This record gives sequence, structure tokens and C-alpha cells, in this order.
Amino acid sequence: MQQYLLRKVILYGVAIFIPLFAFATDWYTMMVDSTNWSGVYGTSIALDSFGIPHIAYCRYNGPGLMYASFNSDDSTWIIESVFDSAGMKAPRIAGIYSSLAFDSKGYPHISYFGGGLGYAWKDSLGWHTTQPYPGAWIDGTSLVLDKYDYPHIGYSVDWTYTTALVFHTYQDESNWHTEVVDTIFTGSPRNVTLAVDRENHIHISYGDLRPGHAGLPGRGIMYGVRNEAGEWELEKMIDTLDVVFTCFERNPCLALDSLDHPCIAYESWDTLVIKGKLKYATKLDGIWHVELVDTLWAGGLYLSLDALCGPHIIYKTEREPSWLSYTWESDEVWHTEKVCWVGGGSGGVHYPGLIIDDNGYAHISCNKMNSHLNTRYATGHPEVGIEIEPEPSLYTSLNVYPSIGKQSVKIEFTLNRKVMANLSIYNIAGQKIIELVNKERDCGTYTIHWDIKGIKSGIYFCRFRTGKEVFMTKKFIILR
Repeated sequence: MQQYLLRKVILYGVAIFIPLFAFATDWYTMMVDSTNWSGVYGTSIALDSFGIPHIAYCRYNGPGLMYASFNSDDSTWIIESVFDSAGMKAPRIAGIYSSLAFDSKGYPHISYFGGGLGYAWKDSLGWHTTQPYPGAWIDGTSLVLDKYDYPHIGYSVDWTYTTALVFHTYQDESNWHTEVVDTIFTGSPRNVTLAVDRENHIHISYGDLRPGHAGLPGRGIMYGVRNEAGEWELEKMIDTLDVVFTCFERNPCLALDSLDHPCIAYESWDTLVIKGKLKYATKLDGIWHVELVDTLWAGGLYLSLDALCGPHIIYKTEREPSWLSYTWESDEVWHTEKVCWVGGGSGGVHYPGLIIDDNGYAHISCNKMNSHLNTRYATGHPEVGIEIEPEPSLYTSLNVYPSIGKQSVKIEFTLNRKVMANLSIYNIAGQKIIELVNKERDCGTYTIHWDIKGIKSGIYFCRFRTGKEVFMTKKFIILR
């Protein structure tokens, strides 16, 4: 997949861009909130019904829980304050461990820590907040909405010096309810995550770690399903690749495939060599199948499945320097690349967010360590970094460049034989802006002039198809 780096040139008062050199497809990243320590302790991202990304995160020391929506008209982020922590006792860090989901009407819902378990939702009247569970420190939240749009939230709370409780808090037609799922060891990086299947059953995954802690062994990654009677059926996920006592598993993230098979990405930690490995497990026919994904340090991970149930994982690798890495599986092979630098040492990204849209584009939310933390957004296609060789019998070239002195973009392609051709423009969110060609064309060279009057600044993609195949995508930039 060839792309072009473009240089801005002012000619006759018009800002144009000309190609400098070809390079492999890159990630597009942008700042969401540059406020000092925004995005601390994690971000969460979701797409609305139009494919527009939205991010929930925290601004440290107030105003607390924030909500950002991408404005595709001018490529900016609209930021709202959802829950102001000004009235809270110190520390004022309400809004951390957020989890974002959209209901069937297109309204956002957020779970978060806010002096206990906080829950926020938006309707035609604006934002509303409540506290379903008033406990002490909440460690992580995971929100899913069932088929009736009722919220279910998974999280854990340190209960005693040696034990913690995994909770499931949910709402039904009568009220809020909280139930204990399991008892685990205090201090475990448990990363509770929920998922809901086609039968409206809630699935859960979490870590029960620290082997030898308090004289007892940890169980590793736990997985369970809530049955029709409201009882949790729990089991330990068996990691067949770990055969030494010094290894244990932690930080799971759960997703369900189209047949409701559980899929879990997690970190396998070796205490002897102080090193973590990224692994991926699926349960098929009652057996856990485990794959080694990456041998580098893996932390702060998040799993998402694409439309074909292919796994995609975002996570932090390497201690010095720390990179936000992205990996996905295709034809039983894992492909991994770096998205952006997130800071050295233990700083940098905490609990990033990831979702794959219907067009196969990845949408990522994270925080990045510079002189302070700030909230970022990144997007890219799973084919990022992989060259795609076009089939020469169908066409010879595709070029995208502005016309000098005109408010238009010139697009040129050549066909070697008669074929059904489609040429469309997409924005960075993967949304189709305009379809320029969609008809059968004879062999020959064709030139299209796209009038960009009214088009906002930003990065765009020109996608060329013949039939159902995508044979070439070119990235170009428009600035005003």
C-alpha cells in the first residue's frame, strides 16, 4: 500500500500539497486534550452509529470525568465535562478507569471511579450521573449494555489486607443491584472485563494473581458466565504454554466472537527473568487454545475483534523507551508495529482503548507521557506497514495530487482492460466523503478533478476498487 508525504506550497494564494517521497502507510495521530495530566489511569473509546469516535477520560484534579466527540466538519474534538470532582475530598481524581458504550438510541453511557462506582449517561436533556456502589477505591470498570440497554459493570474492590472482591453491578427495571462474583488476592492487576452474548448472558474475565501471596497460590486468568439463574459459572483459563512455576498470567481483556466463543488477550509474566509476554487465548469445544503474540513487555492492553472476528490488540511494549504497539492476526500470522512513543519507564500509557470499525480501520485512545500526560487519538488500517502489490493485469497506476492554482484535487488512474471501477474518498474516521467513480470503464487513463470547496482540513484517503477488491489506497492532506 503506497502513500505519499506531502509538502505544503503556497502558489497564487492557494495552499497545495505535492508528493515528496513514497512511504509505507502510517498511523494518523492527533491531540484530543493537552490539559496537564488528562487521560490519567486510562481512556475508553467507542464509535457511534455513524462511525464517529468518542472518548471518555479523566482530567486529574478536576474537573474529573470528560467526554470528547470528534467533529468531522473541522477535524477537532468537542470536549464536555460529565462529572465535576470539585466537591470531592482529596484526591480529586474522579473519572478514572472509565468505560464507554452507546445504547440502541445512540446515547453514550460511561462507568468510572468517582468516590465509589460512578455511572453517567446522556439523553435529550443532557448528562446525568449516579453512584450505584458507594464503596472505597474502585479498581477498573468495564461497562456493557444488554439487549434492553440496561448497564452491567464489572470491577474489583480491595476488601481486606489480603483479599479483594470482584463485583458485578447491574440495573434492571426495578433498581440497581450489586453481587459478588469472586474473591481474589489484594494487589492483583485484575483488569475485570465484561462482554454480553447473543442470549443476553454476561461473561467476565479477571486476574487472580500473586502466586505464593499470603502463603496461597494465585489462580491466574479467570473466566465465567452468568447463567439464567443468576449464578456465576467460573473456571481458570489454562495456559498450556507456561510450564514453569515462575510464570503467571495477568491483565486479561475479554471479547466474544460471532459464535460467543470467549477470546482473551493477557500478559504472561515470568518473575524469574522479570519479563512479560503477550498471549491470546480462545476457547473452542471446551478447550483453551493459547498463542504467543509478542515476547516483549506487554502492559495496559486492550482487545477488539473485527467484523470477521479477527483479533486486534493494543498494548505497551518495552520499558525504555515505551511504545504503544498494535498487533493483529491474519491467516494465522500475527503482525505487529509501533503506533506512537508513549513515554519511558513506568510512565506513559495506562489502559488504552481500541475498536475496529466496519471498514477495518483501528481507532485508538491513549494517554501519552511528555512533560505530563495528555489524551491522544490514533487511527490506521490493519494493513498498515504491509506493502500490497497490485495485480498488473488490471491497472498500471493511481496518482493523487492537487491541480496547481485550483481548489480541486486531481486523481488519475489507468486500466489495462475493461473492468468495474470504484473511486471513493474517505476521511480519517473511515467515513466515505464522496464517491467519484462507480461504473464500468474501458482500458485507458482517466483523470478526475474533485472540487474541495467546503472540505475541511485534515487527512483523507483515496480508495480505488475493481469489483469487490481494494487494489490501491492513497493518503493525502488538505490544509486551509
